[in-house]
Amino acid sequence: MEKNLRQKRAFPNMLVIVFIVIIVAALMTWIIPAGQYDKVVDKATGRTLVDPDSFKYIAKTPVGPFSMLLAIPKGLTGGAGITFLVFITFGAIAIIEKTGSIDAAMAASIRKMGKSEKSVYFVMALIMIFFAAWSSTGTFSHSQVFPFIPMFVLLCNSMGFDALVAIGMTFTIIGTGYASGTINPYSIGVAHSVTGLPMFSGLGYRIVVLVVMSAVTIAYVLWYARKIKKDPSKSLLADIKFDSFSVDEERLNTEMTSPRKVSLFIFLLGILLLVYGLTKLKWGLDQISAIFLALGIIIGLINRLPLNTISNSFVEGLQRGALPAIIVGFGRASVVIFENGHIIDTIIHSVTSVLGKFNLYISSVIMLIFQTLLNFFIPSASGQAAVTMPILAPISDLIGMNRQITTLIFHFGDGYSNNLWPMLVLIACAIAKVPLEKYYKWYVPLFGILFVFQIIFVWIAIAINYGPF
Repeated sequence: MEKNLRQKRAFPNMLVIVFIVIIVAALMTWIIPAGQYDKVVDKATGRTLVDPDSFKYIAKTPVGPFSMLLAIPKGLTGGAGITFLVFITFGAIAIIEKTGSIDAAMAASIRKMGKSEKSVYFVMALIMIFFAAWSSTGTFSHSQVFPFIPMFVLLCNSMGFDALVAIGMTFTIIGTGYASGTINPYSIGVAHSVTGLPMFSGLGYRIVVLVVMSAVTIAYVLWYARKIKKDPSKSLLADIKFDSFSVDEERLNTEMTSPRKVSLFIFLLGILLLVYGLTKLKWGLDQISAIFLALGIIIGLINRLPLNTISNSFVEGLQRGALPAIIVGFGRASVVIFENGHIIDTIIHSVTSVLGKFNLYISSVIMLIFQTLLNFFIPSASGQAAVTMPILAPISDLIGMNRQITTLIFHFGDGYSNNLWPMLVLIACAIAKVPLEKYYKWYVPLFGILFVFQIIFVWIAIAINYGPF
C-alpha cells in the first residue's frame, strides 16, 4: 500500500512533463489568436529579423490531435544535429568511464586530501577548482560524482568536517562549474544552435563567470568547513551519526596507471582542440560530435579495451543519453505546434508588450526568474533550450537585447538552479544521508549570493553589449 502511494506521489518523468507541454501547446492554438510578424533580412549580417511594427492578427489555424503527434517526429528531425551530439557525447564519455580514468582521477583527489592534514584547505580548494573547470565543459556532471560522495563524506568526517562539506566539494561545485558553461554542448551549444549565434561565442566572458562563481562557491564551502572544524557544535549535522556509511572500495582504490594518465592528457588536448576549432575555425555541432567520438575510441584503444568492449560501452552511453536526446526533439515539437498554429508570434508580441514597459536591466531579471522557475518543470538543459530559445531569441531582438545575453540568462536560470530544485538534490542527499531540510538550510544562502552575482553578470553583459549580437 505504502509503495503504491509513493509511486503515485513520484515526480513525473521528464518525458511525461514535456509531452504535457506538447498537449498544452496544441490546446493553446485553439485559444490564443493567430498572429504574424513580417520577417526581414538584415543586409549587413544576413540574419533574418522580425519587423517590430508589422504584427497583425490572421485567421486561426488550430492544431488537432494527429497534427500534434506529427509535430513530434518533425521536432526530432529538426533537432537531429543536437540529438546526435547528445548521443555521441554520452557514448564517448561512457567509453572513457569504462577505462577507469575518471574513477582514477577521483580516487587520486580523495587520497591527496586524506594525506594533507596541514594544507587541507588548500588541497580542498584545488580539488574544487579542478571539478569546476572540468564540469564547465559539460563532460563531467553530477551523475559522474554521485558514486564518490560516500567516500568524500567518510573522509570529511574523519578530518573534523561533515557531510555538507563533502556535498559542497562535489555536488555543489560541479553544479556551479556546469552552470558557468564554458563550452557546455548540452546548454550553450544547443542554445547557440537554436539562436543562430556562432558556436560557443562569448567564451571569454563565460570564463570570467566561471572563475568568479567558482571562487564564491569555494569560499562558502571553506568558510563553513573552518567554522565547524573550530566548533563542531555549529555543524548543521551535529546530531546525525554516519557510522553505517559504506563506500565502494574498488573505486576508491582505482590506480592511476600510465594509460589512464595519458587518457586524461589526451582528453584535455581534445577539449583544447575543441576550443580552438570553435573559436578560430567556426566549427559546429558535427565537428564537436566527431571530436568526442574520436576521443572515446582513442582513449579506449590506449587502455587496451577490446573492440567489443568499446562498442558495448558506447551503446551503454547511448542508452544513458536516450532521454536527454529525445527530450530535445519533443521540446522542439511544441515550437513546431506554435508555428503551425501561428501563435508563436502572438506570444512573442504579448511578452514583448510587457517587457517593453521596462528597461533592459529589469527585463533581464524577469527573464532570469522565469528561466530559473522553468528548470523545476523541465530539468534538461537541451530540452529547455529547444522549448524556450526559439521564443526568447526574437523577443530579445524586439526589446533590443543581444541574443548572446538572452542565451546567458537561459544558461544561468537552467544551470545554477540544478543545485536548488529537488530532482538532483534528492539523489545527492540520499547518498550522503543528509536530511533535505539541512541541505537547504546550508545551500539557500549560497544560492542567494550566486543569484545576486548572476544578475550582476547579466547587467554587466548588457552594459558592455555582450555579443556578437
